[in-house]
Amino acid sequence: MIKVRNSSAFELKIAFRILLKNPIRTIFSLFSIILGVSIFFSVNIATDSLSYSLYNNIDPDSLGDADKWVYLFRGILSILSGISMIISIIIIKNLMEMSKEDQRYEIGLLRTIGSSKFSIFLIFFFQVITLSILGLILGLIFGYFLSSVFFGPLKQILTEFLSLQTEFSVETFISSGTITSSILVGLLIPLIFGMIPAISASKTNILSSLKPYLRIHTKKIRSKLTFVVQTFSSLFLIILALIVIEYSFTLLVSFNYDPTIETNLSIILLFISGLFFITGSIIFGATLLPYLTKLHSYLLSPILKKMKTLSYRNLIRNRRRSRNTFYILSISLSFLIMIQILFTSVDAGIIPGARMRLGGDITLGRYWNWDQTRIPMNTSSRLRNITEISGVCEVKNTIYHENYAKCDTFGENGSEIFLLYVINTSSYVKIHNSNSISKFQGEKSLSNSIGKLNQIGTIILQDDLSDYVDKKIGHNVNISTIPSFNFPGIDTQLKVVGIGEIIPGISQTWEQTDSSELVYTGLISWETYFNITATSKSKTTSYFWVGCEEYSQAGEILETVKSLYEIWGYPWNITATDSEWVYRSINKEISLVKNIVNMILVLIASILYMAILISMFGSITSMVVAVNKRRNELGILRAIGTTKQQIIKLISGELLILSFTASSVGIISGILAGYLLSNVPFIAYVPFIFTINWYMVLGTTLFVIILNFVGSILPAYKATRMDIIKNIRKRGT
Repeated sequence: MIKVRNSSAFELKIAFRILLKNPIRTIFSLFSIILGVSIFFSVNIATDSLSYSLYNNIDPDSLGDADKWVYLFRGILSILSGISMIISIIIIKNLMEMSKEDQRYEIGLLRTIGSSKFSIFLIFFFQVITLSILGLILGLIFGYFLSSVFFGPLKQILTEFLSLQTEFSVETFISSGTITSSILVGLLIPLIFGMIPAISASKTNILSSLKPYLRIHTKKIRSKLTFVVQTFSSLFLIILALIVIEYSFTLLVSFNYDPTIETNLSIILLFISGLFFITGSIIFGATLLPYLTKLHSYLLSPILKKMKTLSYRNLIRNRRRSRNTFYILSISLSFLIMIQILFTSVDAGIIPGARMRLGGDITLGRYWNWDQTRIPMNTSSRLRNITEISGVCEVKNTIYHENYAKCDTFGENGSEIFLLYVINTSSYVKIHNSNSISKFQGEKSLSNSIGKLNQIGTIILQDDLSDYVDKKIGHNVNISTIPSFNFPGIDTQLKVVGIGEIIPGISQTWEQTDSSELVYTGLISWETYFNITATSKSKTTSYFWVGCEEYSQAGEILETVKSLYEIWGYPWNITATDSEWVYRSINKEISLVKNIVNMILVLIASILYMAILISMFGSITSMVVAVNKRRNELGILRAIGTTKQQIIKLISGELLILSFTASSVGIISGILAGYLLSNVPFIAYVPFIFTINWYMVLGTTLFVIILNFVGSILPAYKATRMDIIKNIRKRGT
């Protein structure tokens, strides 16, 4: 027997020969790694540079929690850029597996003439390490220049979050941690996953590689085992995702405007759980791939015609390649759809959330301020004369101070504050019955809950206060308040008719306060208040929640009201209407949140679209390799009269069927993940209302399908250019 020289130079030479022999596969594999590494490296450089520039150009004392926001951005962007790396890994693994299948006969010959299993392993290992090192070096270089693209968006987002007034420029800065993590991610991860097919190749059986038909029975056994492993893995990932989501929600309950380590961790965990859920769903979809591809091949039969049967057959015959391509296409699409749903859900909650926070489209006066004690209650009748105003709710509350009000025993201690709100119930319902956020125990309708206050002698308690004093619906509760200017005190017993978890305009029902201080509220009607105090409406002062016919006009209406206050004279003309916190319109709330949401969406979507571009490279490379492997088959098809157009349909049809199959699974898994994550509690007081923008979802899906269809033209065109006689003589290698 001939012995092959036991030297790594021999394996290295063969590895380079294989890479050079398949230039298209090598180039596209390299592109995938370059893009994956460059995206990961660039977003980390951008966050490094932003943090460095902030603390070197602005007084650190004025930055507050800037570092926490930067860490949050880094975590989210790293996860998103990790999607690109995952796709690159699948591409490398797929190509190495295809290379192993393509070279199975050669492997058998090498083993026959004396090459060891370790020698075969080295041949594939050197291919992976060569692609990884080249991809890493070029990816780091490209990522350095790409990072500047993210400087502007990240700077704008952080400036909005921190309300920075000082202008600063972002200087490029790379931390040692970024360099280390990028090298580890870009080199080790592709290497580890690329070694899987390398180890598999080293274990290739000599007889089965030389006579492929001997592998049929083994393949059937492995197919069943693969099905069991995939099903178990998918269910495990889905269940794990649900557990992580639930854990993340518990940490987000305390998130208002400022992030903490816990809330940063919970948001990052939400993105990770979304990735787990999507991965699990897609793996489960892969177990049904033969049936899904068959369904889509029938749906595409008007386009593919006679070629649909051959296209479907080729997908099933090359199930591993089909499955890996399916993973590549569906992961990036489903994650992008999940992100789109999250942001459309945030967008849908911006206006209702703003109305919930303000108490209406405009607030005139706020909580207990000096204006509140001066403006007559009958001002509401004047405001209603403005045609653009749809409703005016007169509202007043007790002073935010210890011992000024009590609900049973609550309010007796110095750390307990009870606030009693009095509202115009009919106007309140008119303003908040639609397009607002509210939640009452046992009632889905705000109008039904608030309407119960029309009964004299009733009160709605905040849910936390209800638990504290142990009073449920139907119980009586003692309420006492200290009289203050134009707000006589009460000392009476009221019947609990409702328990509110989220009450629009009453921040204590959703806002987290200092844990050392308990602030709870109750809500009664003006009718109940006047019945108890026998006070005249004309002698009572108030502040107002105002509803507009069109919320977009709120800013203009607020300016009109300010002008009228000047015209009406005393006491209106001495109020501090220039205070944006006391006199505020919904436009201010909406514009701030929308700007931030749109900037973040553009930033995240751009990263994920790059991931989709990487997936296209993977699918194209996969098809190019498949075409090279099937030269003999293609030659025979051309010899028996198959036209070039039919060959194009055959090759493009395979990728088209996979694209539609991956898109359908990607849409479903993305929507489900978006639904789960959009059940998140308030983040910075912005509610998530699950919303699907079908135009955006279908547009993205169509983009992926068209992109891959266009990409399939290259291997399809290559297939039509092959020489018929030479192809028939080939073994398909």
